[in-house]
Parts: sequence; C-alpha cells; structure tokens
Amino acid sequence: MTGHPIAAHPGPTLTAAHCQAAPPALSFTTTPIREQGLSLPALLAGRDDVVSWLHQGRGLIGMGHALTIEARGPERIEELRSAWRATIGAAWWRDPLVRPGTGPVAMGTITFSPASRERSALIVPSVLIGHDTHGAWLTTVVPAGQPHPSPEAIMAALHPQQPGPQPRADSPGPQPGSLSEQDWCRAVLTVQERMRAGQADKVVLARDVVLPGPHPATGDLLARLAHSYPTCWTFAVDGMVGASPEMLLNLEGRRLFSRVLAGTARRNQGTPTQDLAHWLAGSAKNTREHALARASALEALEPLCSVVEGGEPFVLELPNVLHLATDITGVVAGDTGALSLLGALHPTAAVGGTPTAAATAIIEQVEGMDRGRYAGPVGWVDWHGEGQWCIALRSAQLPQGGSTASGETGIRVFGGCGIMPDSDPVDELAETQAKMRPILEALAAPTHSAHAAHATPSAHATHPAPR
Repeated sequence: MTGHPIAAHPGPTLTAAHCQAAPPALSFTTTPIREQGLSLPALLAGRDDVVSWLHQGRGLIGMGHALTIEARGPERIEELRSAWRATIGAAWWRDPLVRPGTGPVAMGTITFSPASRERSALIVPSVLIGHDTHGAWLTTVVPAGQPHPSPEAIMAALHPQQPGPQPRADSPGPQPGSLSEQDWCRAVLTVQERMRAGQADKVVLARDVVLPGPHPATGDLLARLAHSYPTCWTFAVDGMVGASPEMLLNLEGRRLFSRVLAGTARRNQGTPTQDLAHWLAGSAKNTREHALARASALEALEPLCSVVEGGEPFVLELPNVLHLATDITGVVAGDTGALSLLGALHPTAAVGGTPTAAATAIIEQVEGMDRGRYAGPVGWVDWHGEGQWCIALRSAQLPQGGSTASGETGIRVFGGCGIMPDSDPVDELAETQAKMRPILEALAAPTHSAHAAHATPSAHATHPAPR
C-alpha cells in the first residue's frame, strides 16, 4: 500500500462462491495503540466510507474496503460463512493481542428475506480500530506481499475531520414509502383477518418512509446516534446504519448471549416511566407477543447448545420507548460459529412472527416492500468464527451509488411492530413512528407526520391504555 495510509481505491468485490473457490490472499497486522483521549465516534466525523460497531463508546470502527464478499438467496448466510472461512484459510496475519475483534475481522449485514434484491455482505475494512476494556488496537489489511502502513501514519491521517454537509432548514420531511399511512393501517387489518383465520399467531409488520437528500455524512450520523443512544449498538455496514437495542448473538469462546425484545410502550410526555413500565408488564397483548418471540429464540438455539437458558422477562428502558426483554445465555455445542448460529436464529419471532414460515409469507404478500437489510442480522465476525450481531432495527438504508431496492434514491427509514389479533392499527402506526424517531432525529428530520391523526382505516378503531 503506497501513498495515503488508507487505501483510496477499494479492494475486490467477490461473490461468496467465487471467494470460496479462489479467495484473495490478504495480510492482516494488529498493533496496540495508545488509548488516551481516543474517541471512536469522533474519528468518523465527516466520513462516508466507514463501518461501525459501537456500544457505550467502545467497539470497532473501520475505513476503506479491502474486500467485499456478497451473497443472495436462501443460502446467503451459509455461503458467506464458507467464503469467510476460505478467506481466513488463505490469509496471513500477526495478532499479538488475540482477543475479540483483533486479527482478521469482517463486518456484515444480511437481508431479512432470501428473496430480497439487495445483497448480503461481509466487508473487510482496510483499517480497523478497536477499543475495549483492556485497551485499543489498530488492524491494517493489505494484499499479501505489500507493506503495511505504519500505525503512526494511520492515526495521523485519522484526525477528526470537519463535519460533512448538513440538511438545509427547508429540507422536506419524510415522504411516504412503499405504503401510505392509511394503506399500511389497512395492511394491519388484512394481517389480523389472516391471523383470525388461523394462518399465524403473530406477524411483525414494518413500513418505510423516504427522506430526500442531502443527508449528513455517515460518520456524523453515527456520532449523533452514539451520543443519543449509548446503550444501543450503533452500526454501519454497506450503507445500512442504525442504533439497535436488540443483541441477536454475542459469541465468545463457546459462551452465547442473546437478548430478545418484543412488546413496546411508547414514552408519552406527562406519563411517568414507572407507570409505563407497570402497564407494559401487565399488558396481555404485549406479554403474549413477547412470549412468542422468547420461545422462538430458545427453540432455535436448543439444538445447537449443550446448555441454554432464558431469564425472566424485564422492562428495558430506552429514550424513545420501553420494551419487554429476555436475556438468553448458553454454551454452544462443538465448534459452531456465529454465522452458523445466525442461520438458525434468523428470523426470530421478534422480527418475523410465529410460526416463522407462515408469518414471513404473510409479510411478503402484505407488507408491500423489500425490507432489504432492515430487521436482518448486522455485526462482525472474526477469524475464530466468533463475534457480535444485533438485529438491524432503528435503522435506515443510505443510497449506495443510486437507488435502493425499493427504487427510491433517498434514505429509507424503517419501523415495525408485532401485530396481534387484538392490535389497534392506529396505535401500531404510532409505534412505528416512535421507532423511527432515533434515525429521523439524527438526520434532523421531523419525527411526526401531519397526517398521523387521520390515518385510521376504520371508524371502529379503539385506543388502549396510554403507551
């Protein structure tokens, strides 16, 4: 690598099949760096070509693309796993630290549906900076045989940049996405009719809105999300960005952790948090919804674990909403890696529904959009096959050199909620708006539609207790 210490030109983009058959030879070097004064979000300022995985100020950030592996279709996760294994087999690396996130690492984003037109991808950044409770490190990646840039040159080049372009004060607010608010409420009624006919017990229905450009630099957007939602996992991979509260999978050694979220109460001005939490914990609709999601995760993990246990549900408090949550822990059997576990877990009932096949079929028929990577796994995997993956919630898809899978050229912002037979469509619409709020606020966009109060599709809609 010559010239600028961060490669100006991306490395190859390969299909998973091509990469598995003929993996590129890459060289990785991990070096400890001084952590005094290190702020990972600040290093992203003004940058677009970035990847991110941050939680309470620590985690991983990367710049540049040394390699991109892509896959589509029903076997996309397994194909990516096999391609990453082949890449590691062909690589050389020096890693004196040997802890999670050091050495060879790929950042990944996976589509919700195997039928999506968007790609699932693993991206190996040219430069990766990590920071955990033990210290900080820097990993550089170059084609085998080329010299690595010095850590000092990398850090000098990564001094915080000026913030990128900001939205104009007169920028238009969110525009209708695949369905208008009224049509989405009608879709909720259609789903409920199908559930009452016995086709499914729960269906998670999502919607999108579109924000025309310009938008902040990806790094600036991530810094805002990390500041406002520090307990969430702030991610960016291949244009999919967000701050997710739901850890799908954390695998270190053979120990597994997963957090299931299902059941939501929206924060309201004037309603004490304690009252909302009490209402949520006692809501029959929300506790049923959560029980289905909890059971689906345990059922998926039990065949792959020698031990797996689900804790008691609790209320997780976030700035915009409260969730019912269950933490699941386990010990993985054999050498099962993170990507294999993802293939078994996704989609859980928290983002798809129950039964899985029936619920996802209803989503494909009724939702009216290609979710792309929304509600799919996003995270990272290392050379051990271990890593951390959350569900891409509270998220948006940035346009990547053109239109997104929906054909839109703006930013697609997503929100979804679990639909039960006794759900109220207007109340569920308001829940999607609350879940869009983190991204819309970070984009400096209005968070409420002027038409929300008039979105009811039926004169018989009723409103439950405060949410």
